[in-house]
Amino acid sequence: MSKNFELMQQESSKYAESRDEFIRPRAVIVSRSQASVRIAIEAFFRQWKLFFAASVSVLLLTILVTLFTRKEYLSEMKFLVQNARENVVVTPERTSSTNVVSGVTEAQVNSELEILHSHDVFDQVADPDWASVPANQRTLSAVRRHERLLSAFEKRLGTEIARKTNIINVSILGETPEQARDDLERLSAAYLSEHRRLQRPAGASEFFSSETERARKAWDDAAQKLVAFKQDHQILSVSDRESTLNSEISVAETELFSTVSLLRENEVQLSEATNRLKEIPPRQVTQQRTSPNQLSAEQLDTLIVDLENRRTARLSNYKPTDRSVRELDQEIATAKAALNDAKTIPTREETTDVDPVWQQVRTNFVQNQIAHYALVERRAGLGERINKLRGDLASLQDVTVQFNNLEAQVDELKDNYQLYLEKRDQAQIEDAMDEHKLLNVAVAQQPTLLYTTVHPKVIVNALLGGVSGLFFGFCVVYFAEVGRKTIATPRELDAVSRYPVLATVPLMEALDGAVLAKSAQSLLQEVRP
Repeated sequence: MSKNFELMQQESSKYAESRDEFIRPRAVIVSRSQASVRIAIEAFFRQWKLFFAASVSVLLLTILVTLFTRKEYLSEMKFLVQNARENVVVTPERTSSTNVVSGVTEAQVNSELEILHSHDVFDQVADPDWASVPANQRTLSAVRRHERLLSAFEKRLGTEIARKTNIINVSILGETPEQARDDLERLSAAYLSEHRRLQRPAGASEFFSSETERARKAWDDAAQKLVAFKQDHQILSVSDRESTLNSEISVAETELFSTVSLLRENEVQLSEATNRLKEIPPRQVTQQRTSPNQLSAEQLDTLIVDLENRRTARLSNYKPTDRSVRELDQEIATAKAALNDAKTIPTREETTDVDPVWQQVRTNFVQNQIAHYALVERRAGLGERINKLRGDLASLQDVTVQFNNLEAQVDELKDNYQLYLEKRDQAQIEDAMDEHKLLNVAVAQQPTLLYTTVHPKVIVNALLGGVSGLFFGFCVVYFAEVGRKTIATPRELDAVSRYPVLATVPLMEALDGAVLAKSAQSLLQEVRP
């Protein structure tokens, strides 16, 4: 028995040597990486149930977390910081603007970002009712609640300055897209309102409006006093009035000198015209004409014939001694005597007219008399006018100081009114620009309305869950293999045993559940050297 055992040991040692000689060249051929991959694959197939359970658990946990995590939606907007509008300095002097647009500095952008993060802006969005609560009624619990709301709002809000730009990006998370958008709109309104409040002093328009009205009333009062003074003294301007009076006095004196000269010349003309009128007769014979009285003779002949016919008719009825016949005889005799005179004495006609020389002298005399009266009256009027103008000039010098003081006061009050009016209009323009959001901060992008959830991200979480499940499964397999104390492969058995592995028998599960050994062609193979 002992001999057989010794023979078996010798045979096994020979087999081991021959196996070592056979395997050594193969070990050189097979690389370490292939052996590591083979070991990993063998470990994976040994622990596939554990790997599947760990990976599926992580994936299911990720799905549950994704499903039960509160959905959040993102809304974004952008503010552009610019210097398109110059800040007006409130001073008592006139405002002068250079109208030069300067570049936006980094400090200005950072200042706007700090204003955006101020509690005066956040309070109007995170806790709108906080401003209506009086300071003496703000309890400790209310203050803590307010701080929690501010903290929650700050966590949902994100701001950043775009690199190398003057743009501030603002984003906020909300439970619904509408809530996120509305929160950003309220934040934008509160921020722009705070920016307007800090950009220029509040109440400038009301102040300048009241001061403009006060300056206008003062100017009206001074102007009314000046107008009353002008009406009382009948002047518009002292210097102009004085210059006008001097000019009128000069003109009146010149006219007076000319009038006196004309008056003396007129008196000489009147004296000479009087002498000429005495020498020149007023009328003269202009025409003489002598002609026979032919028309009278013809008329008398006709009359004589008519009277003789009547006498003949009377004689047929009356005697020649009758009274009517004698009257006709007498008329006939008279007509014949007149006819005789008309034929023997011619008719003389003379025409007289006004002497033109006398008429011209008379006309000049009358005109000179009229002109003399006019010149006398004009000389008297000019003398009175000159005396009046000199009196007005003397009285004007007495009111010059008072007039100048009133006029200077009116000019000063007018300048003040125009200054306040300019500042009032400028303040009202600033208010109108504020109402139309013409500020140095403009909304470059309105709040967006996105219906895509930001948290949780289903696809990203699924991918991360899958990768994490695989990694966790591999880690579980690794630690399971590292902590394993059993022998799973012939190689491991060969590594821990000093005897060579001659054969392996796989485990087969029978129909009744018993484990049977499936032998090879032989349980022991003959070891060949």
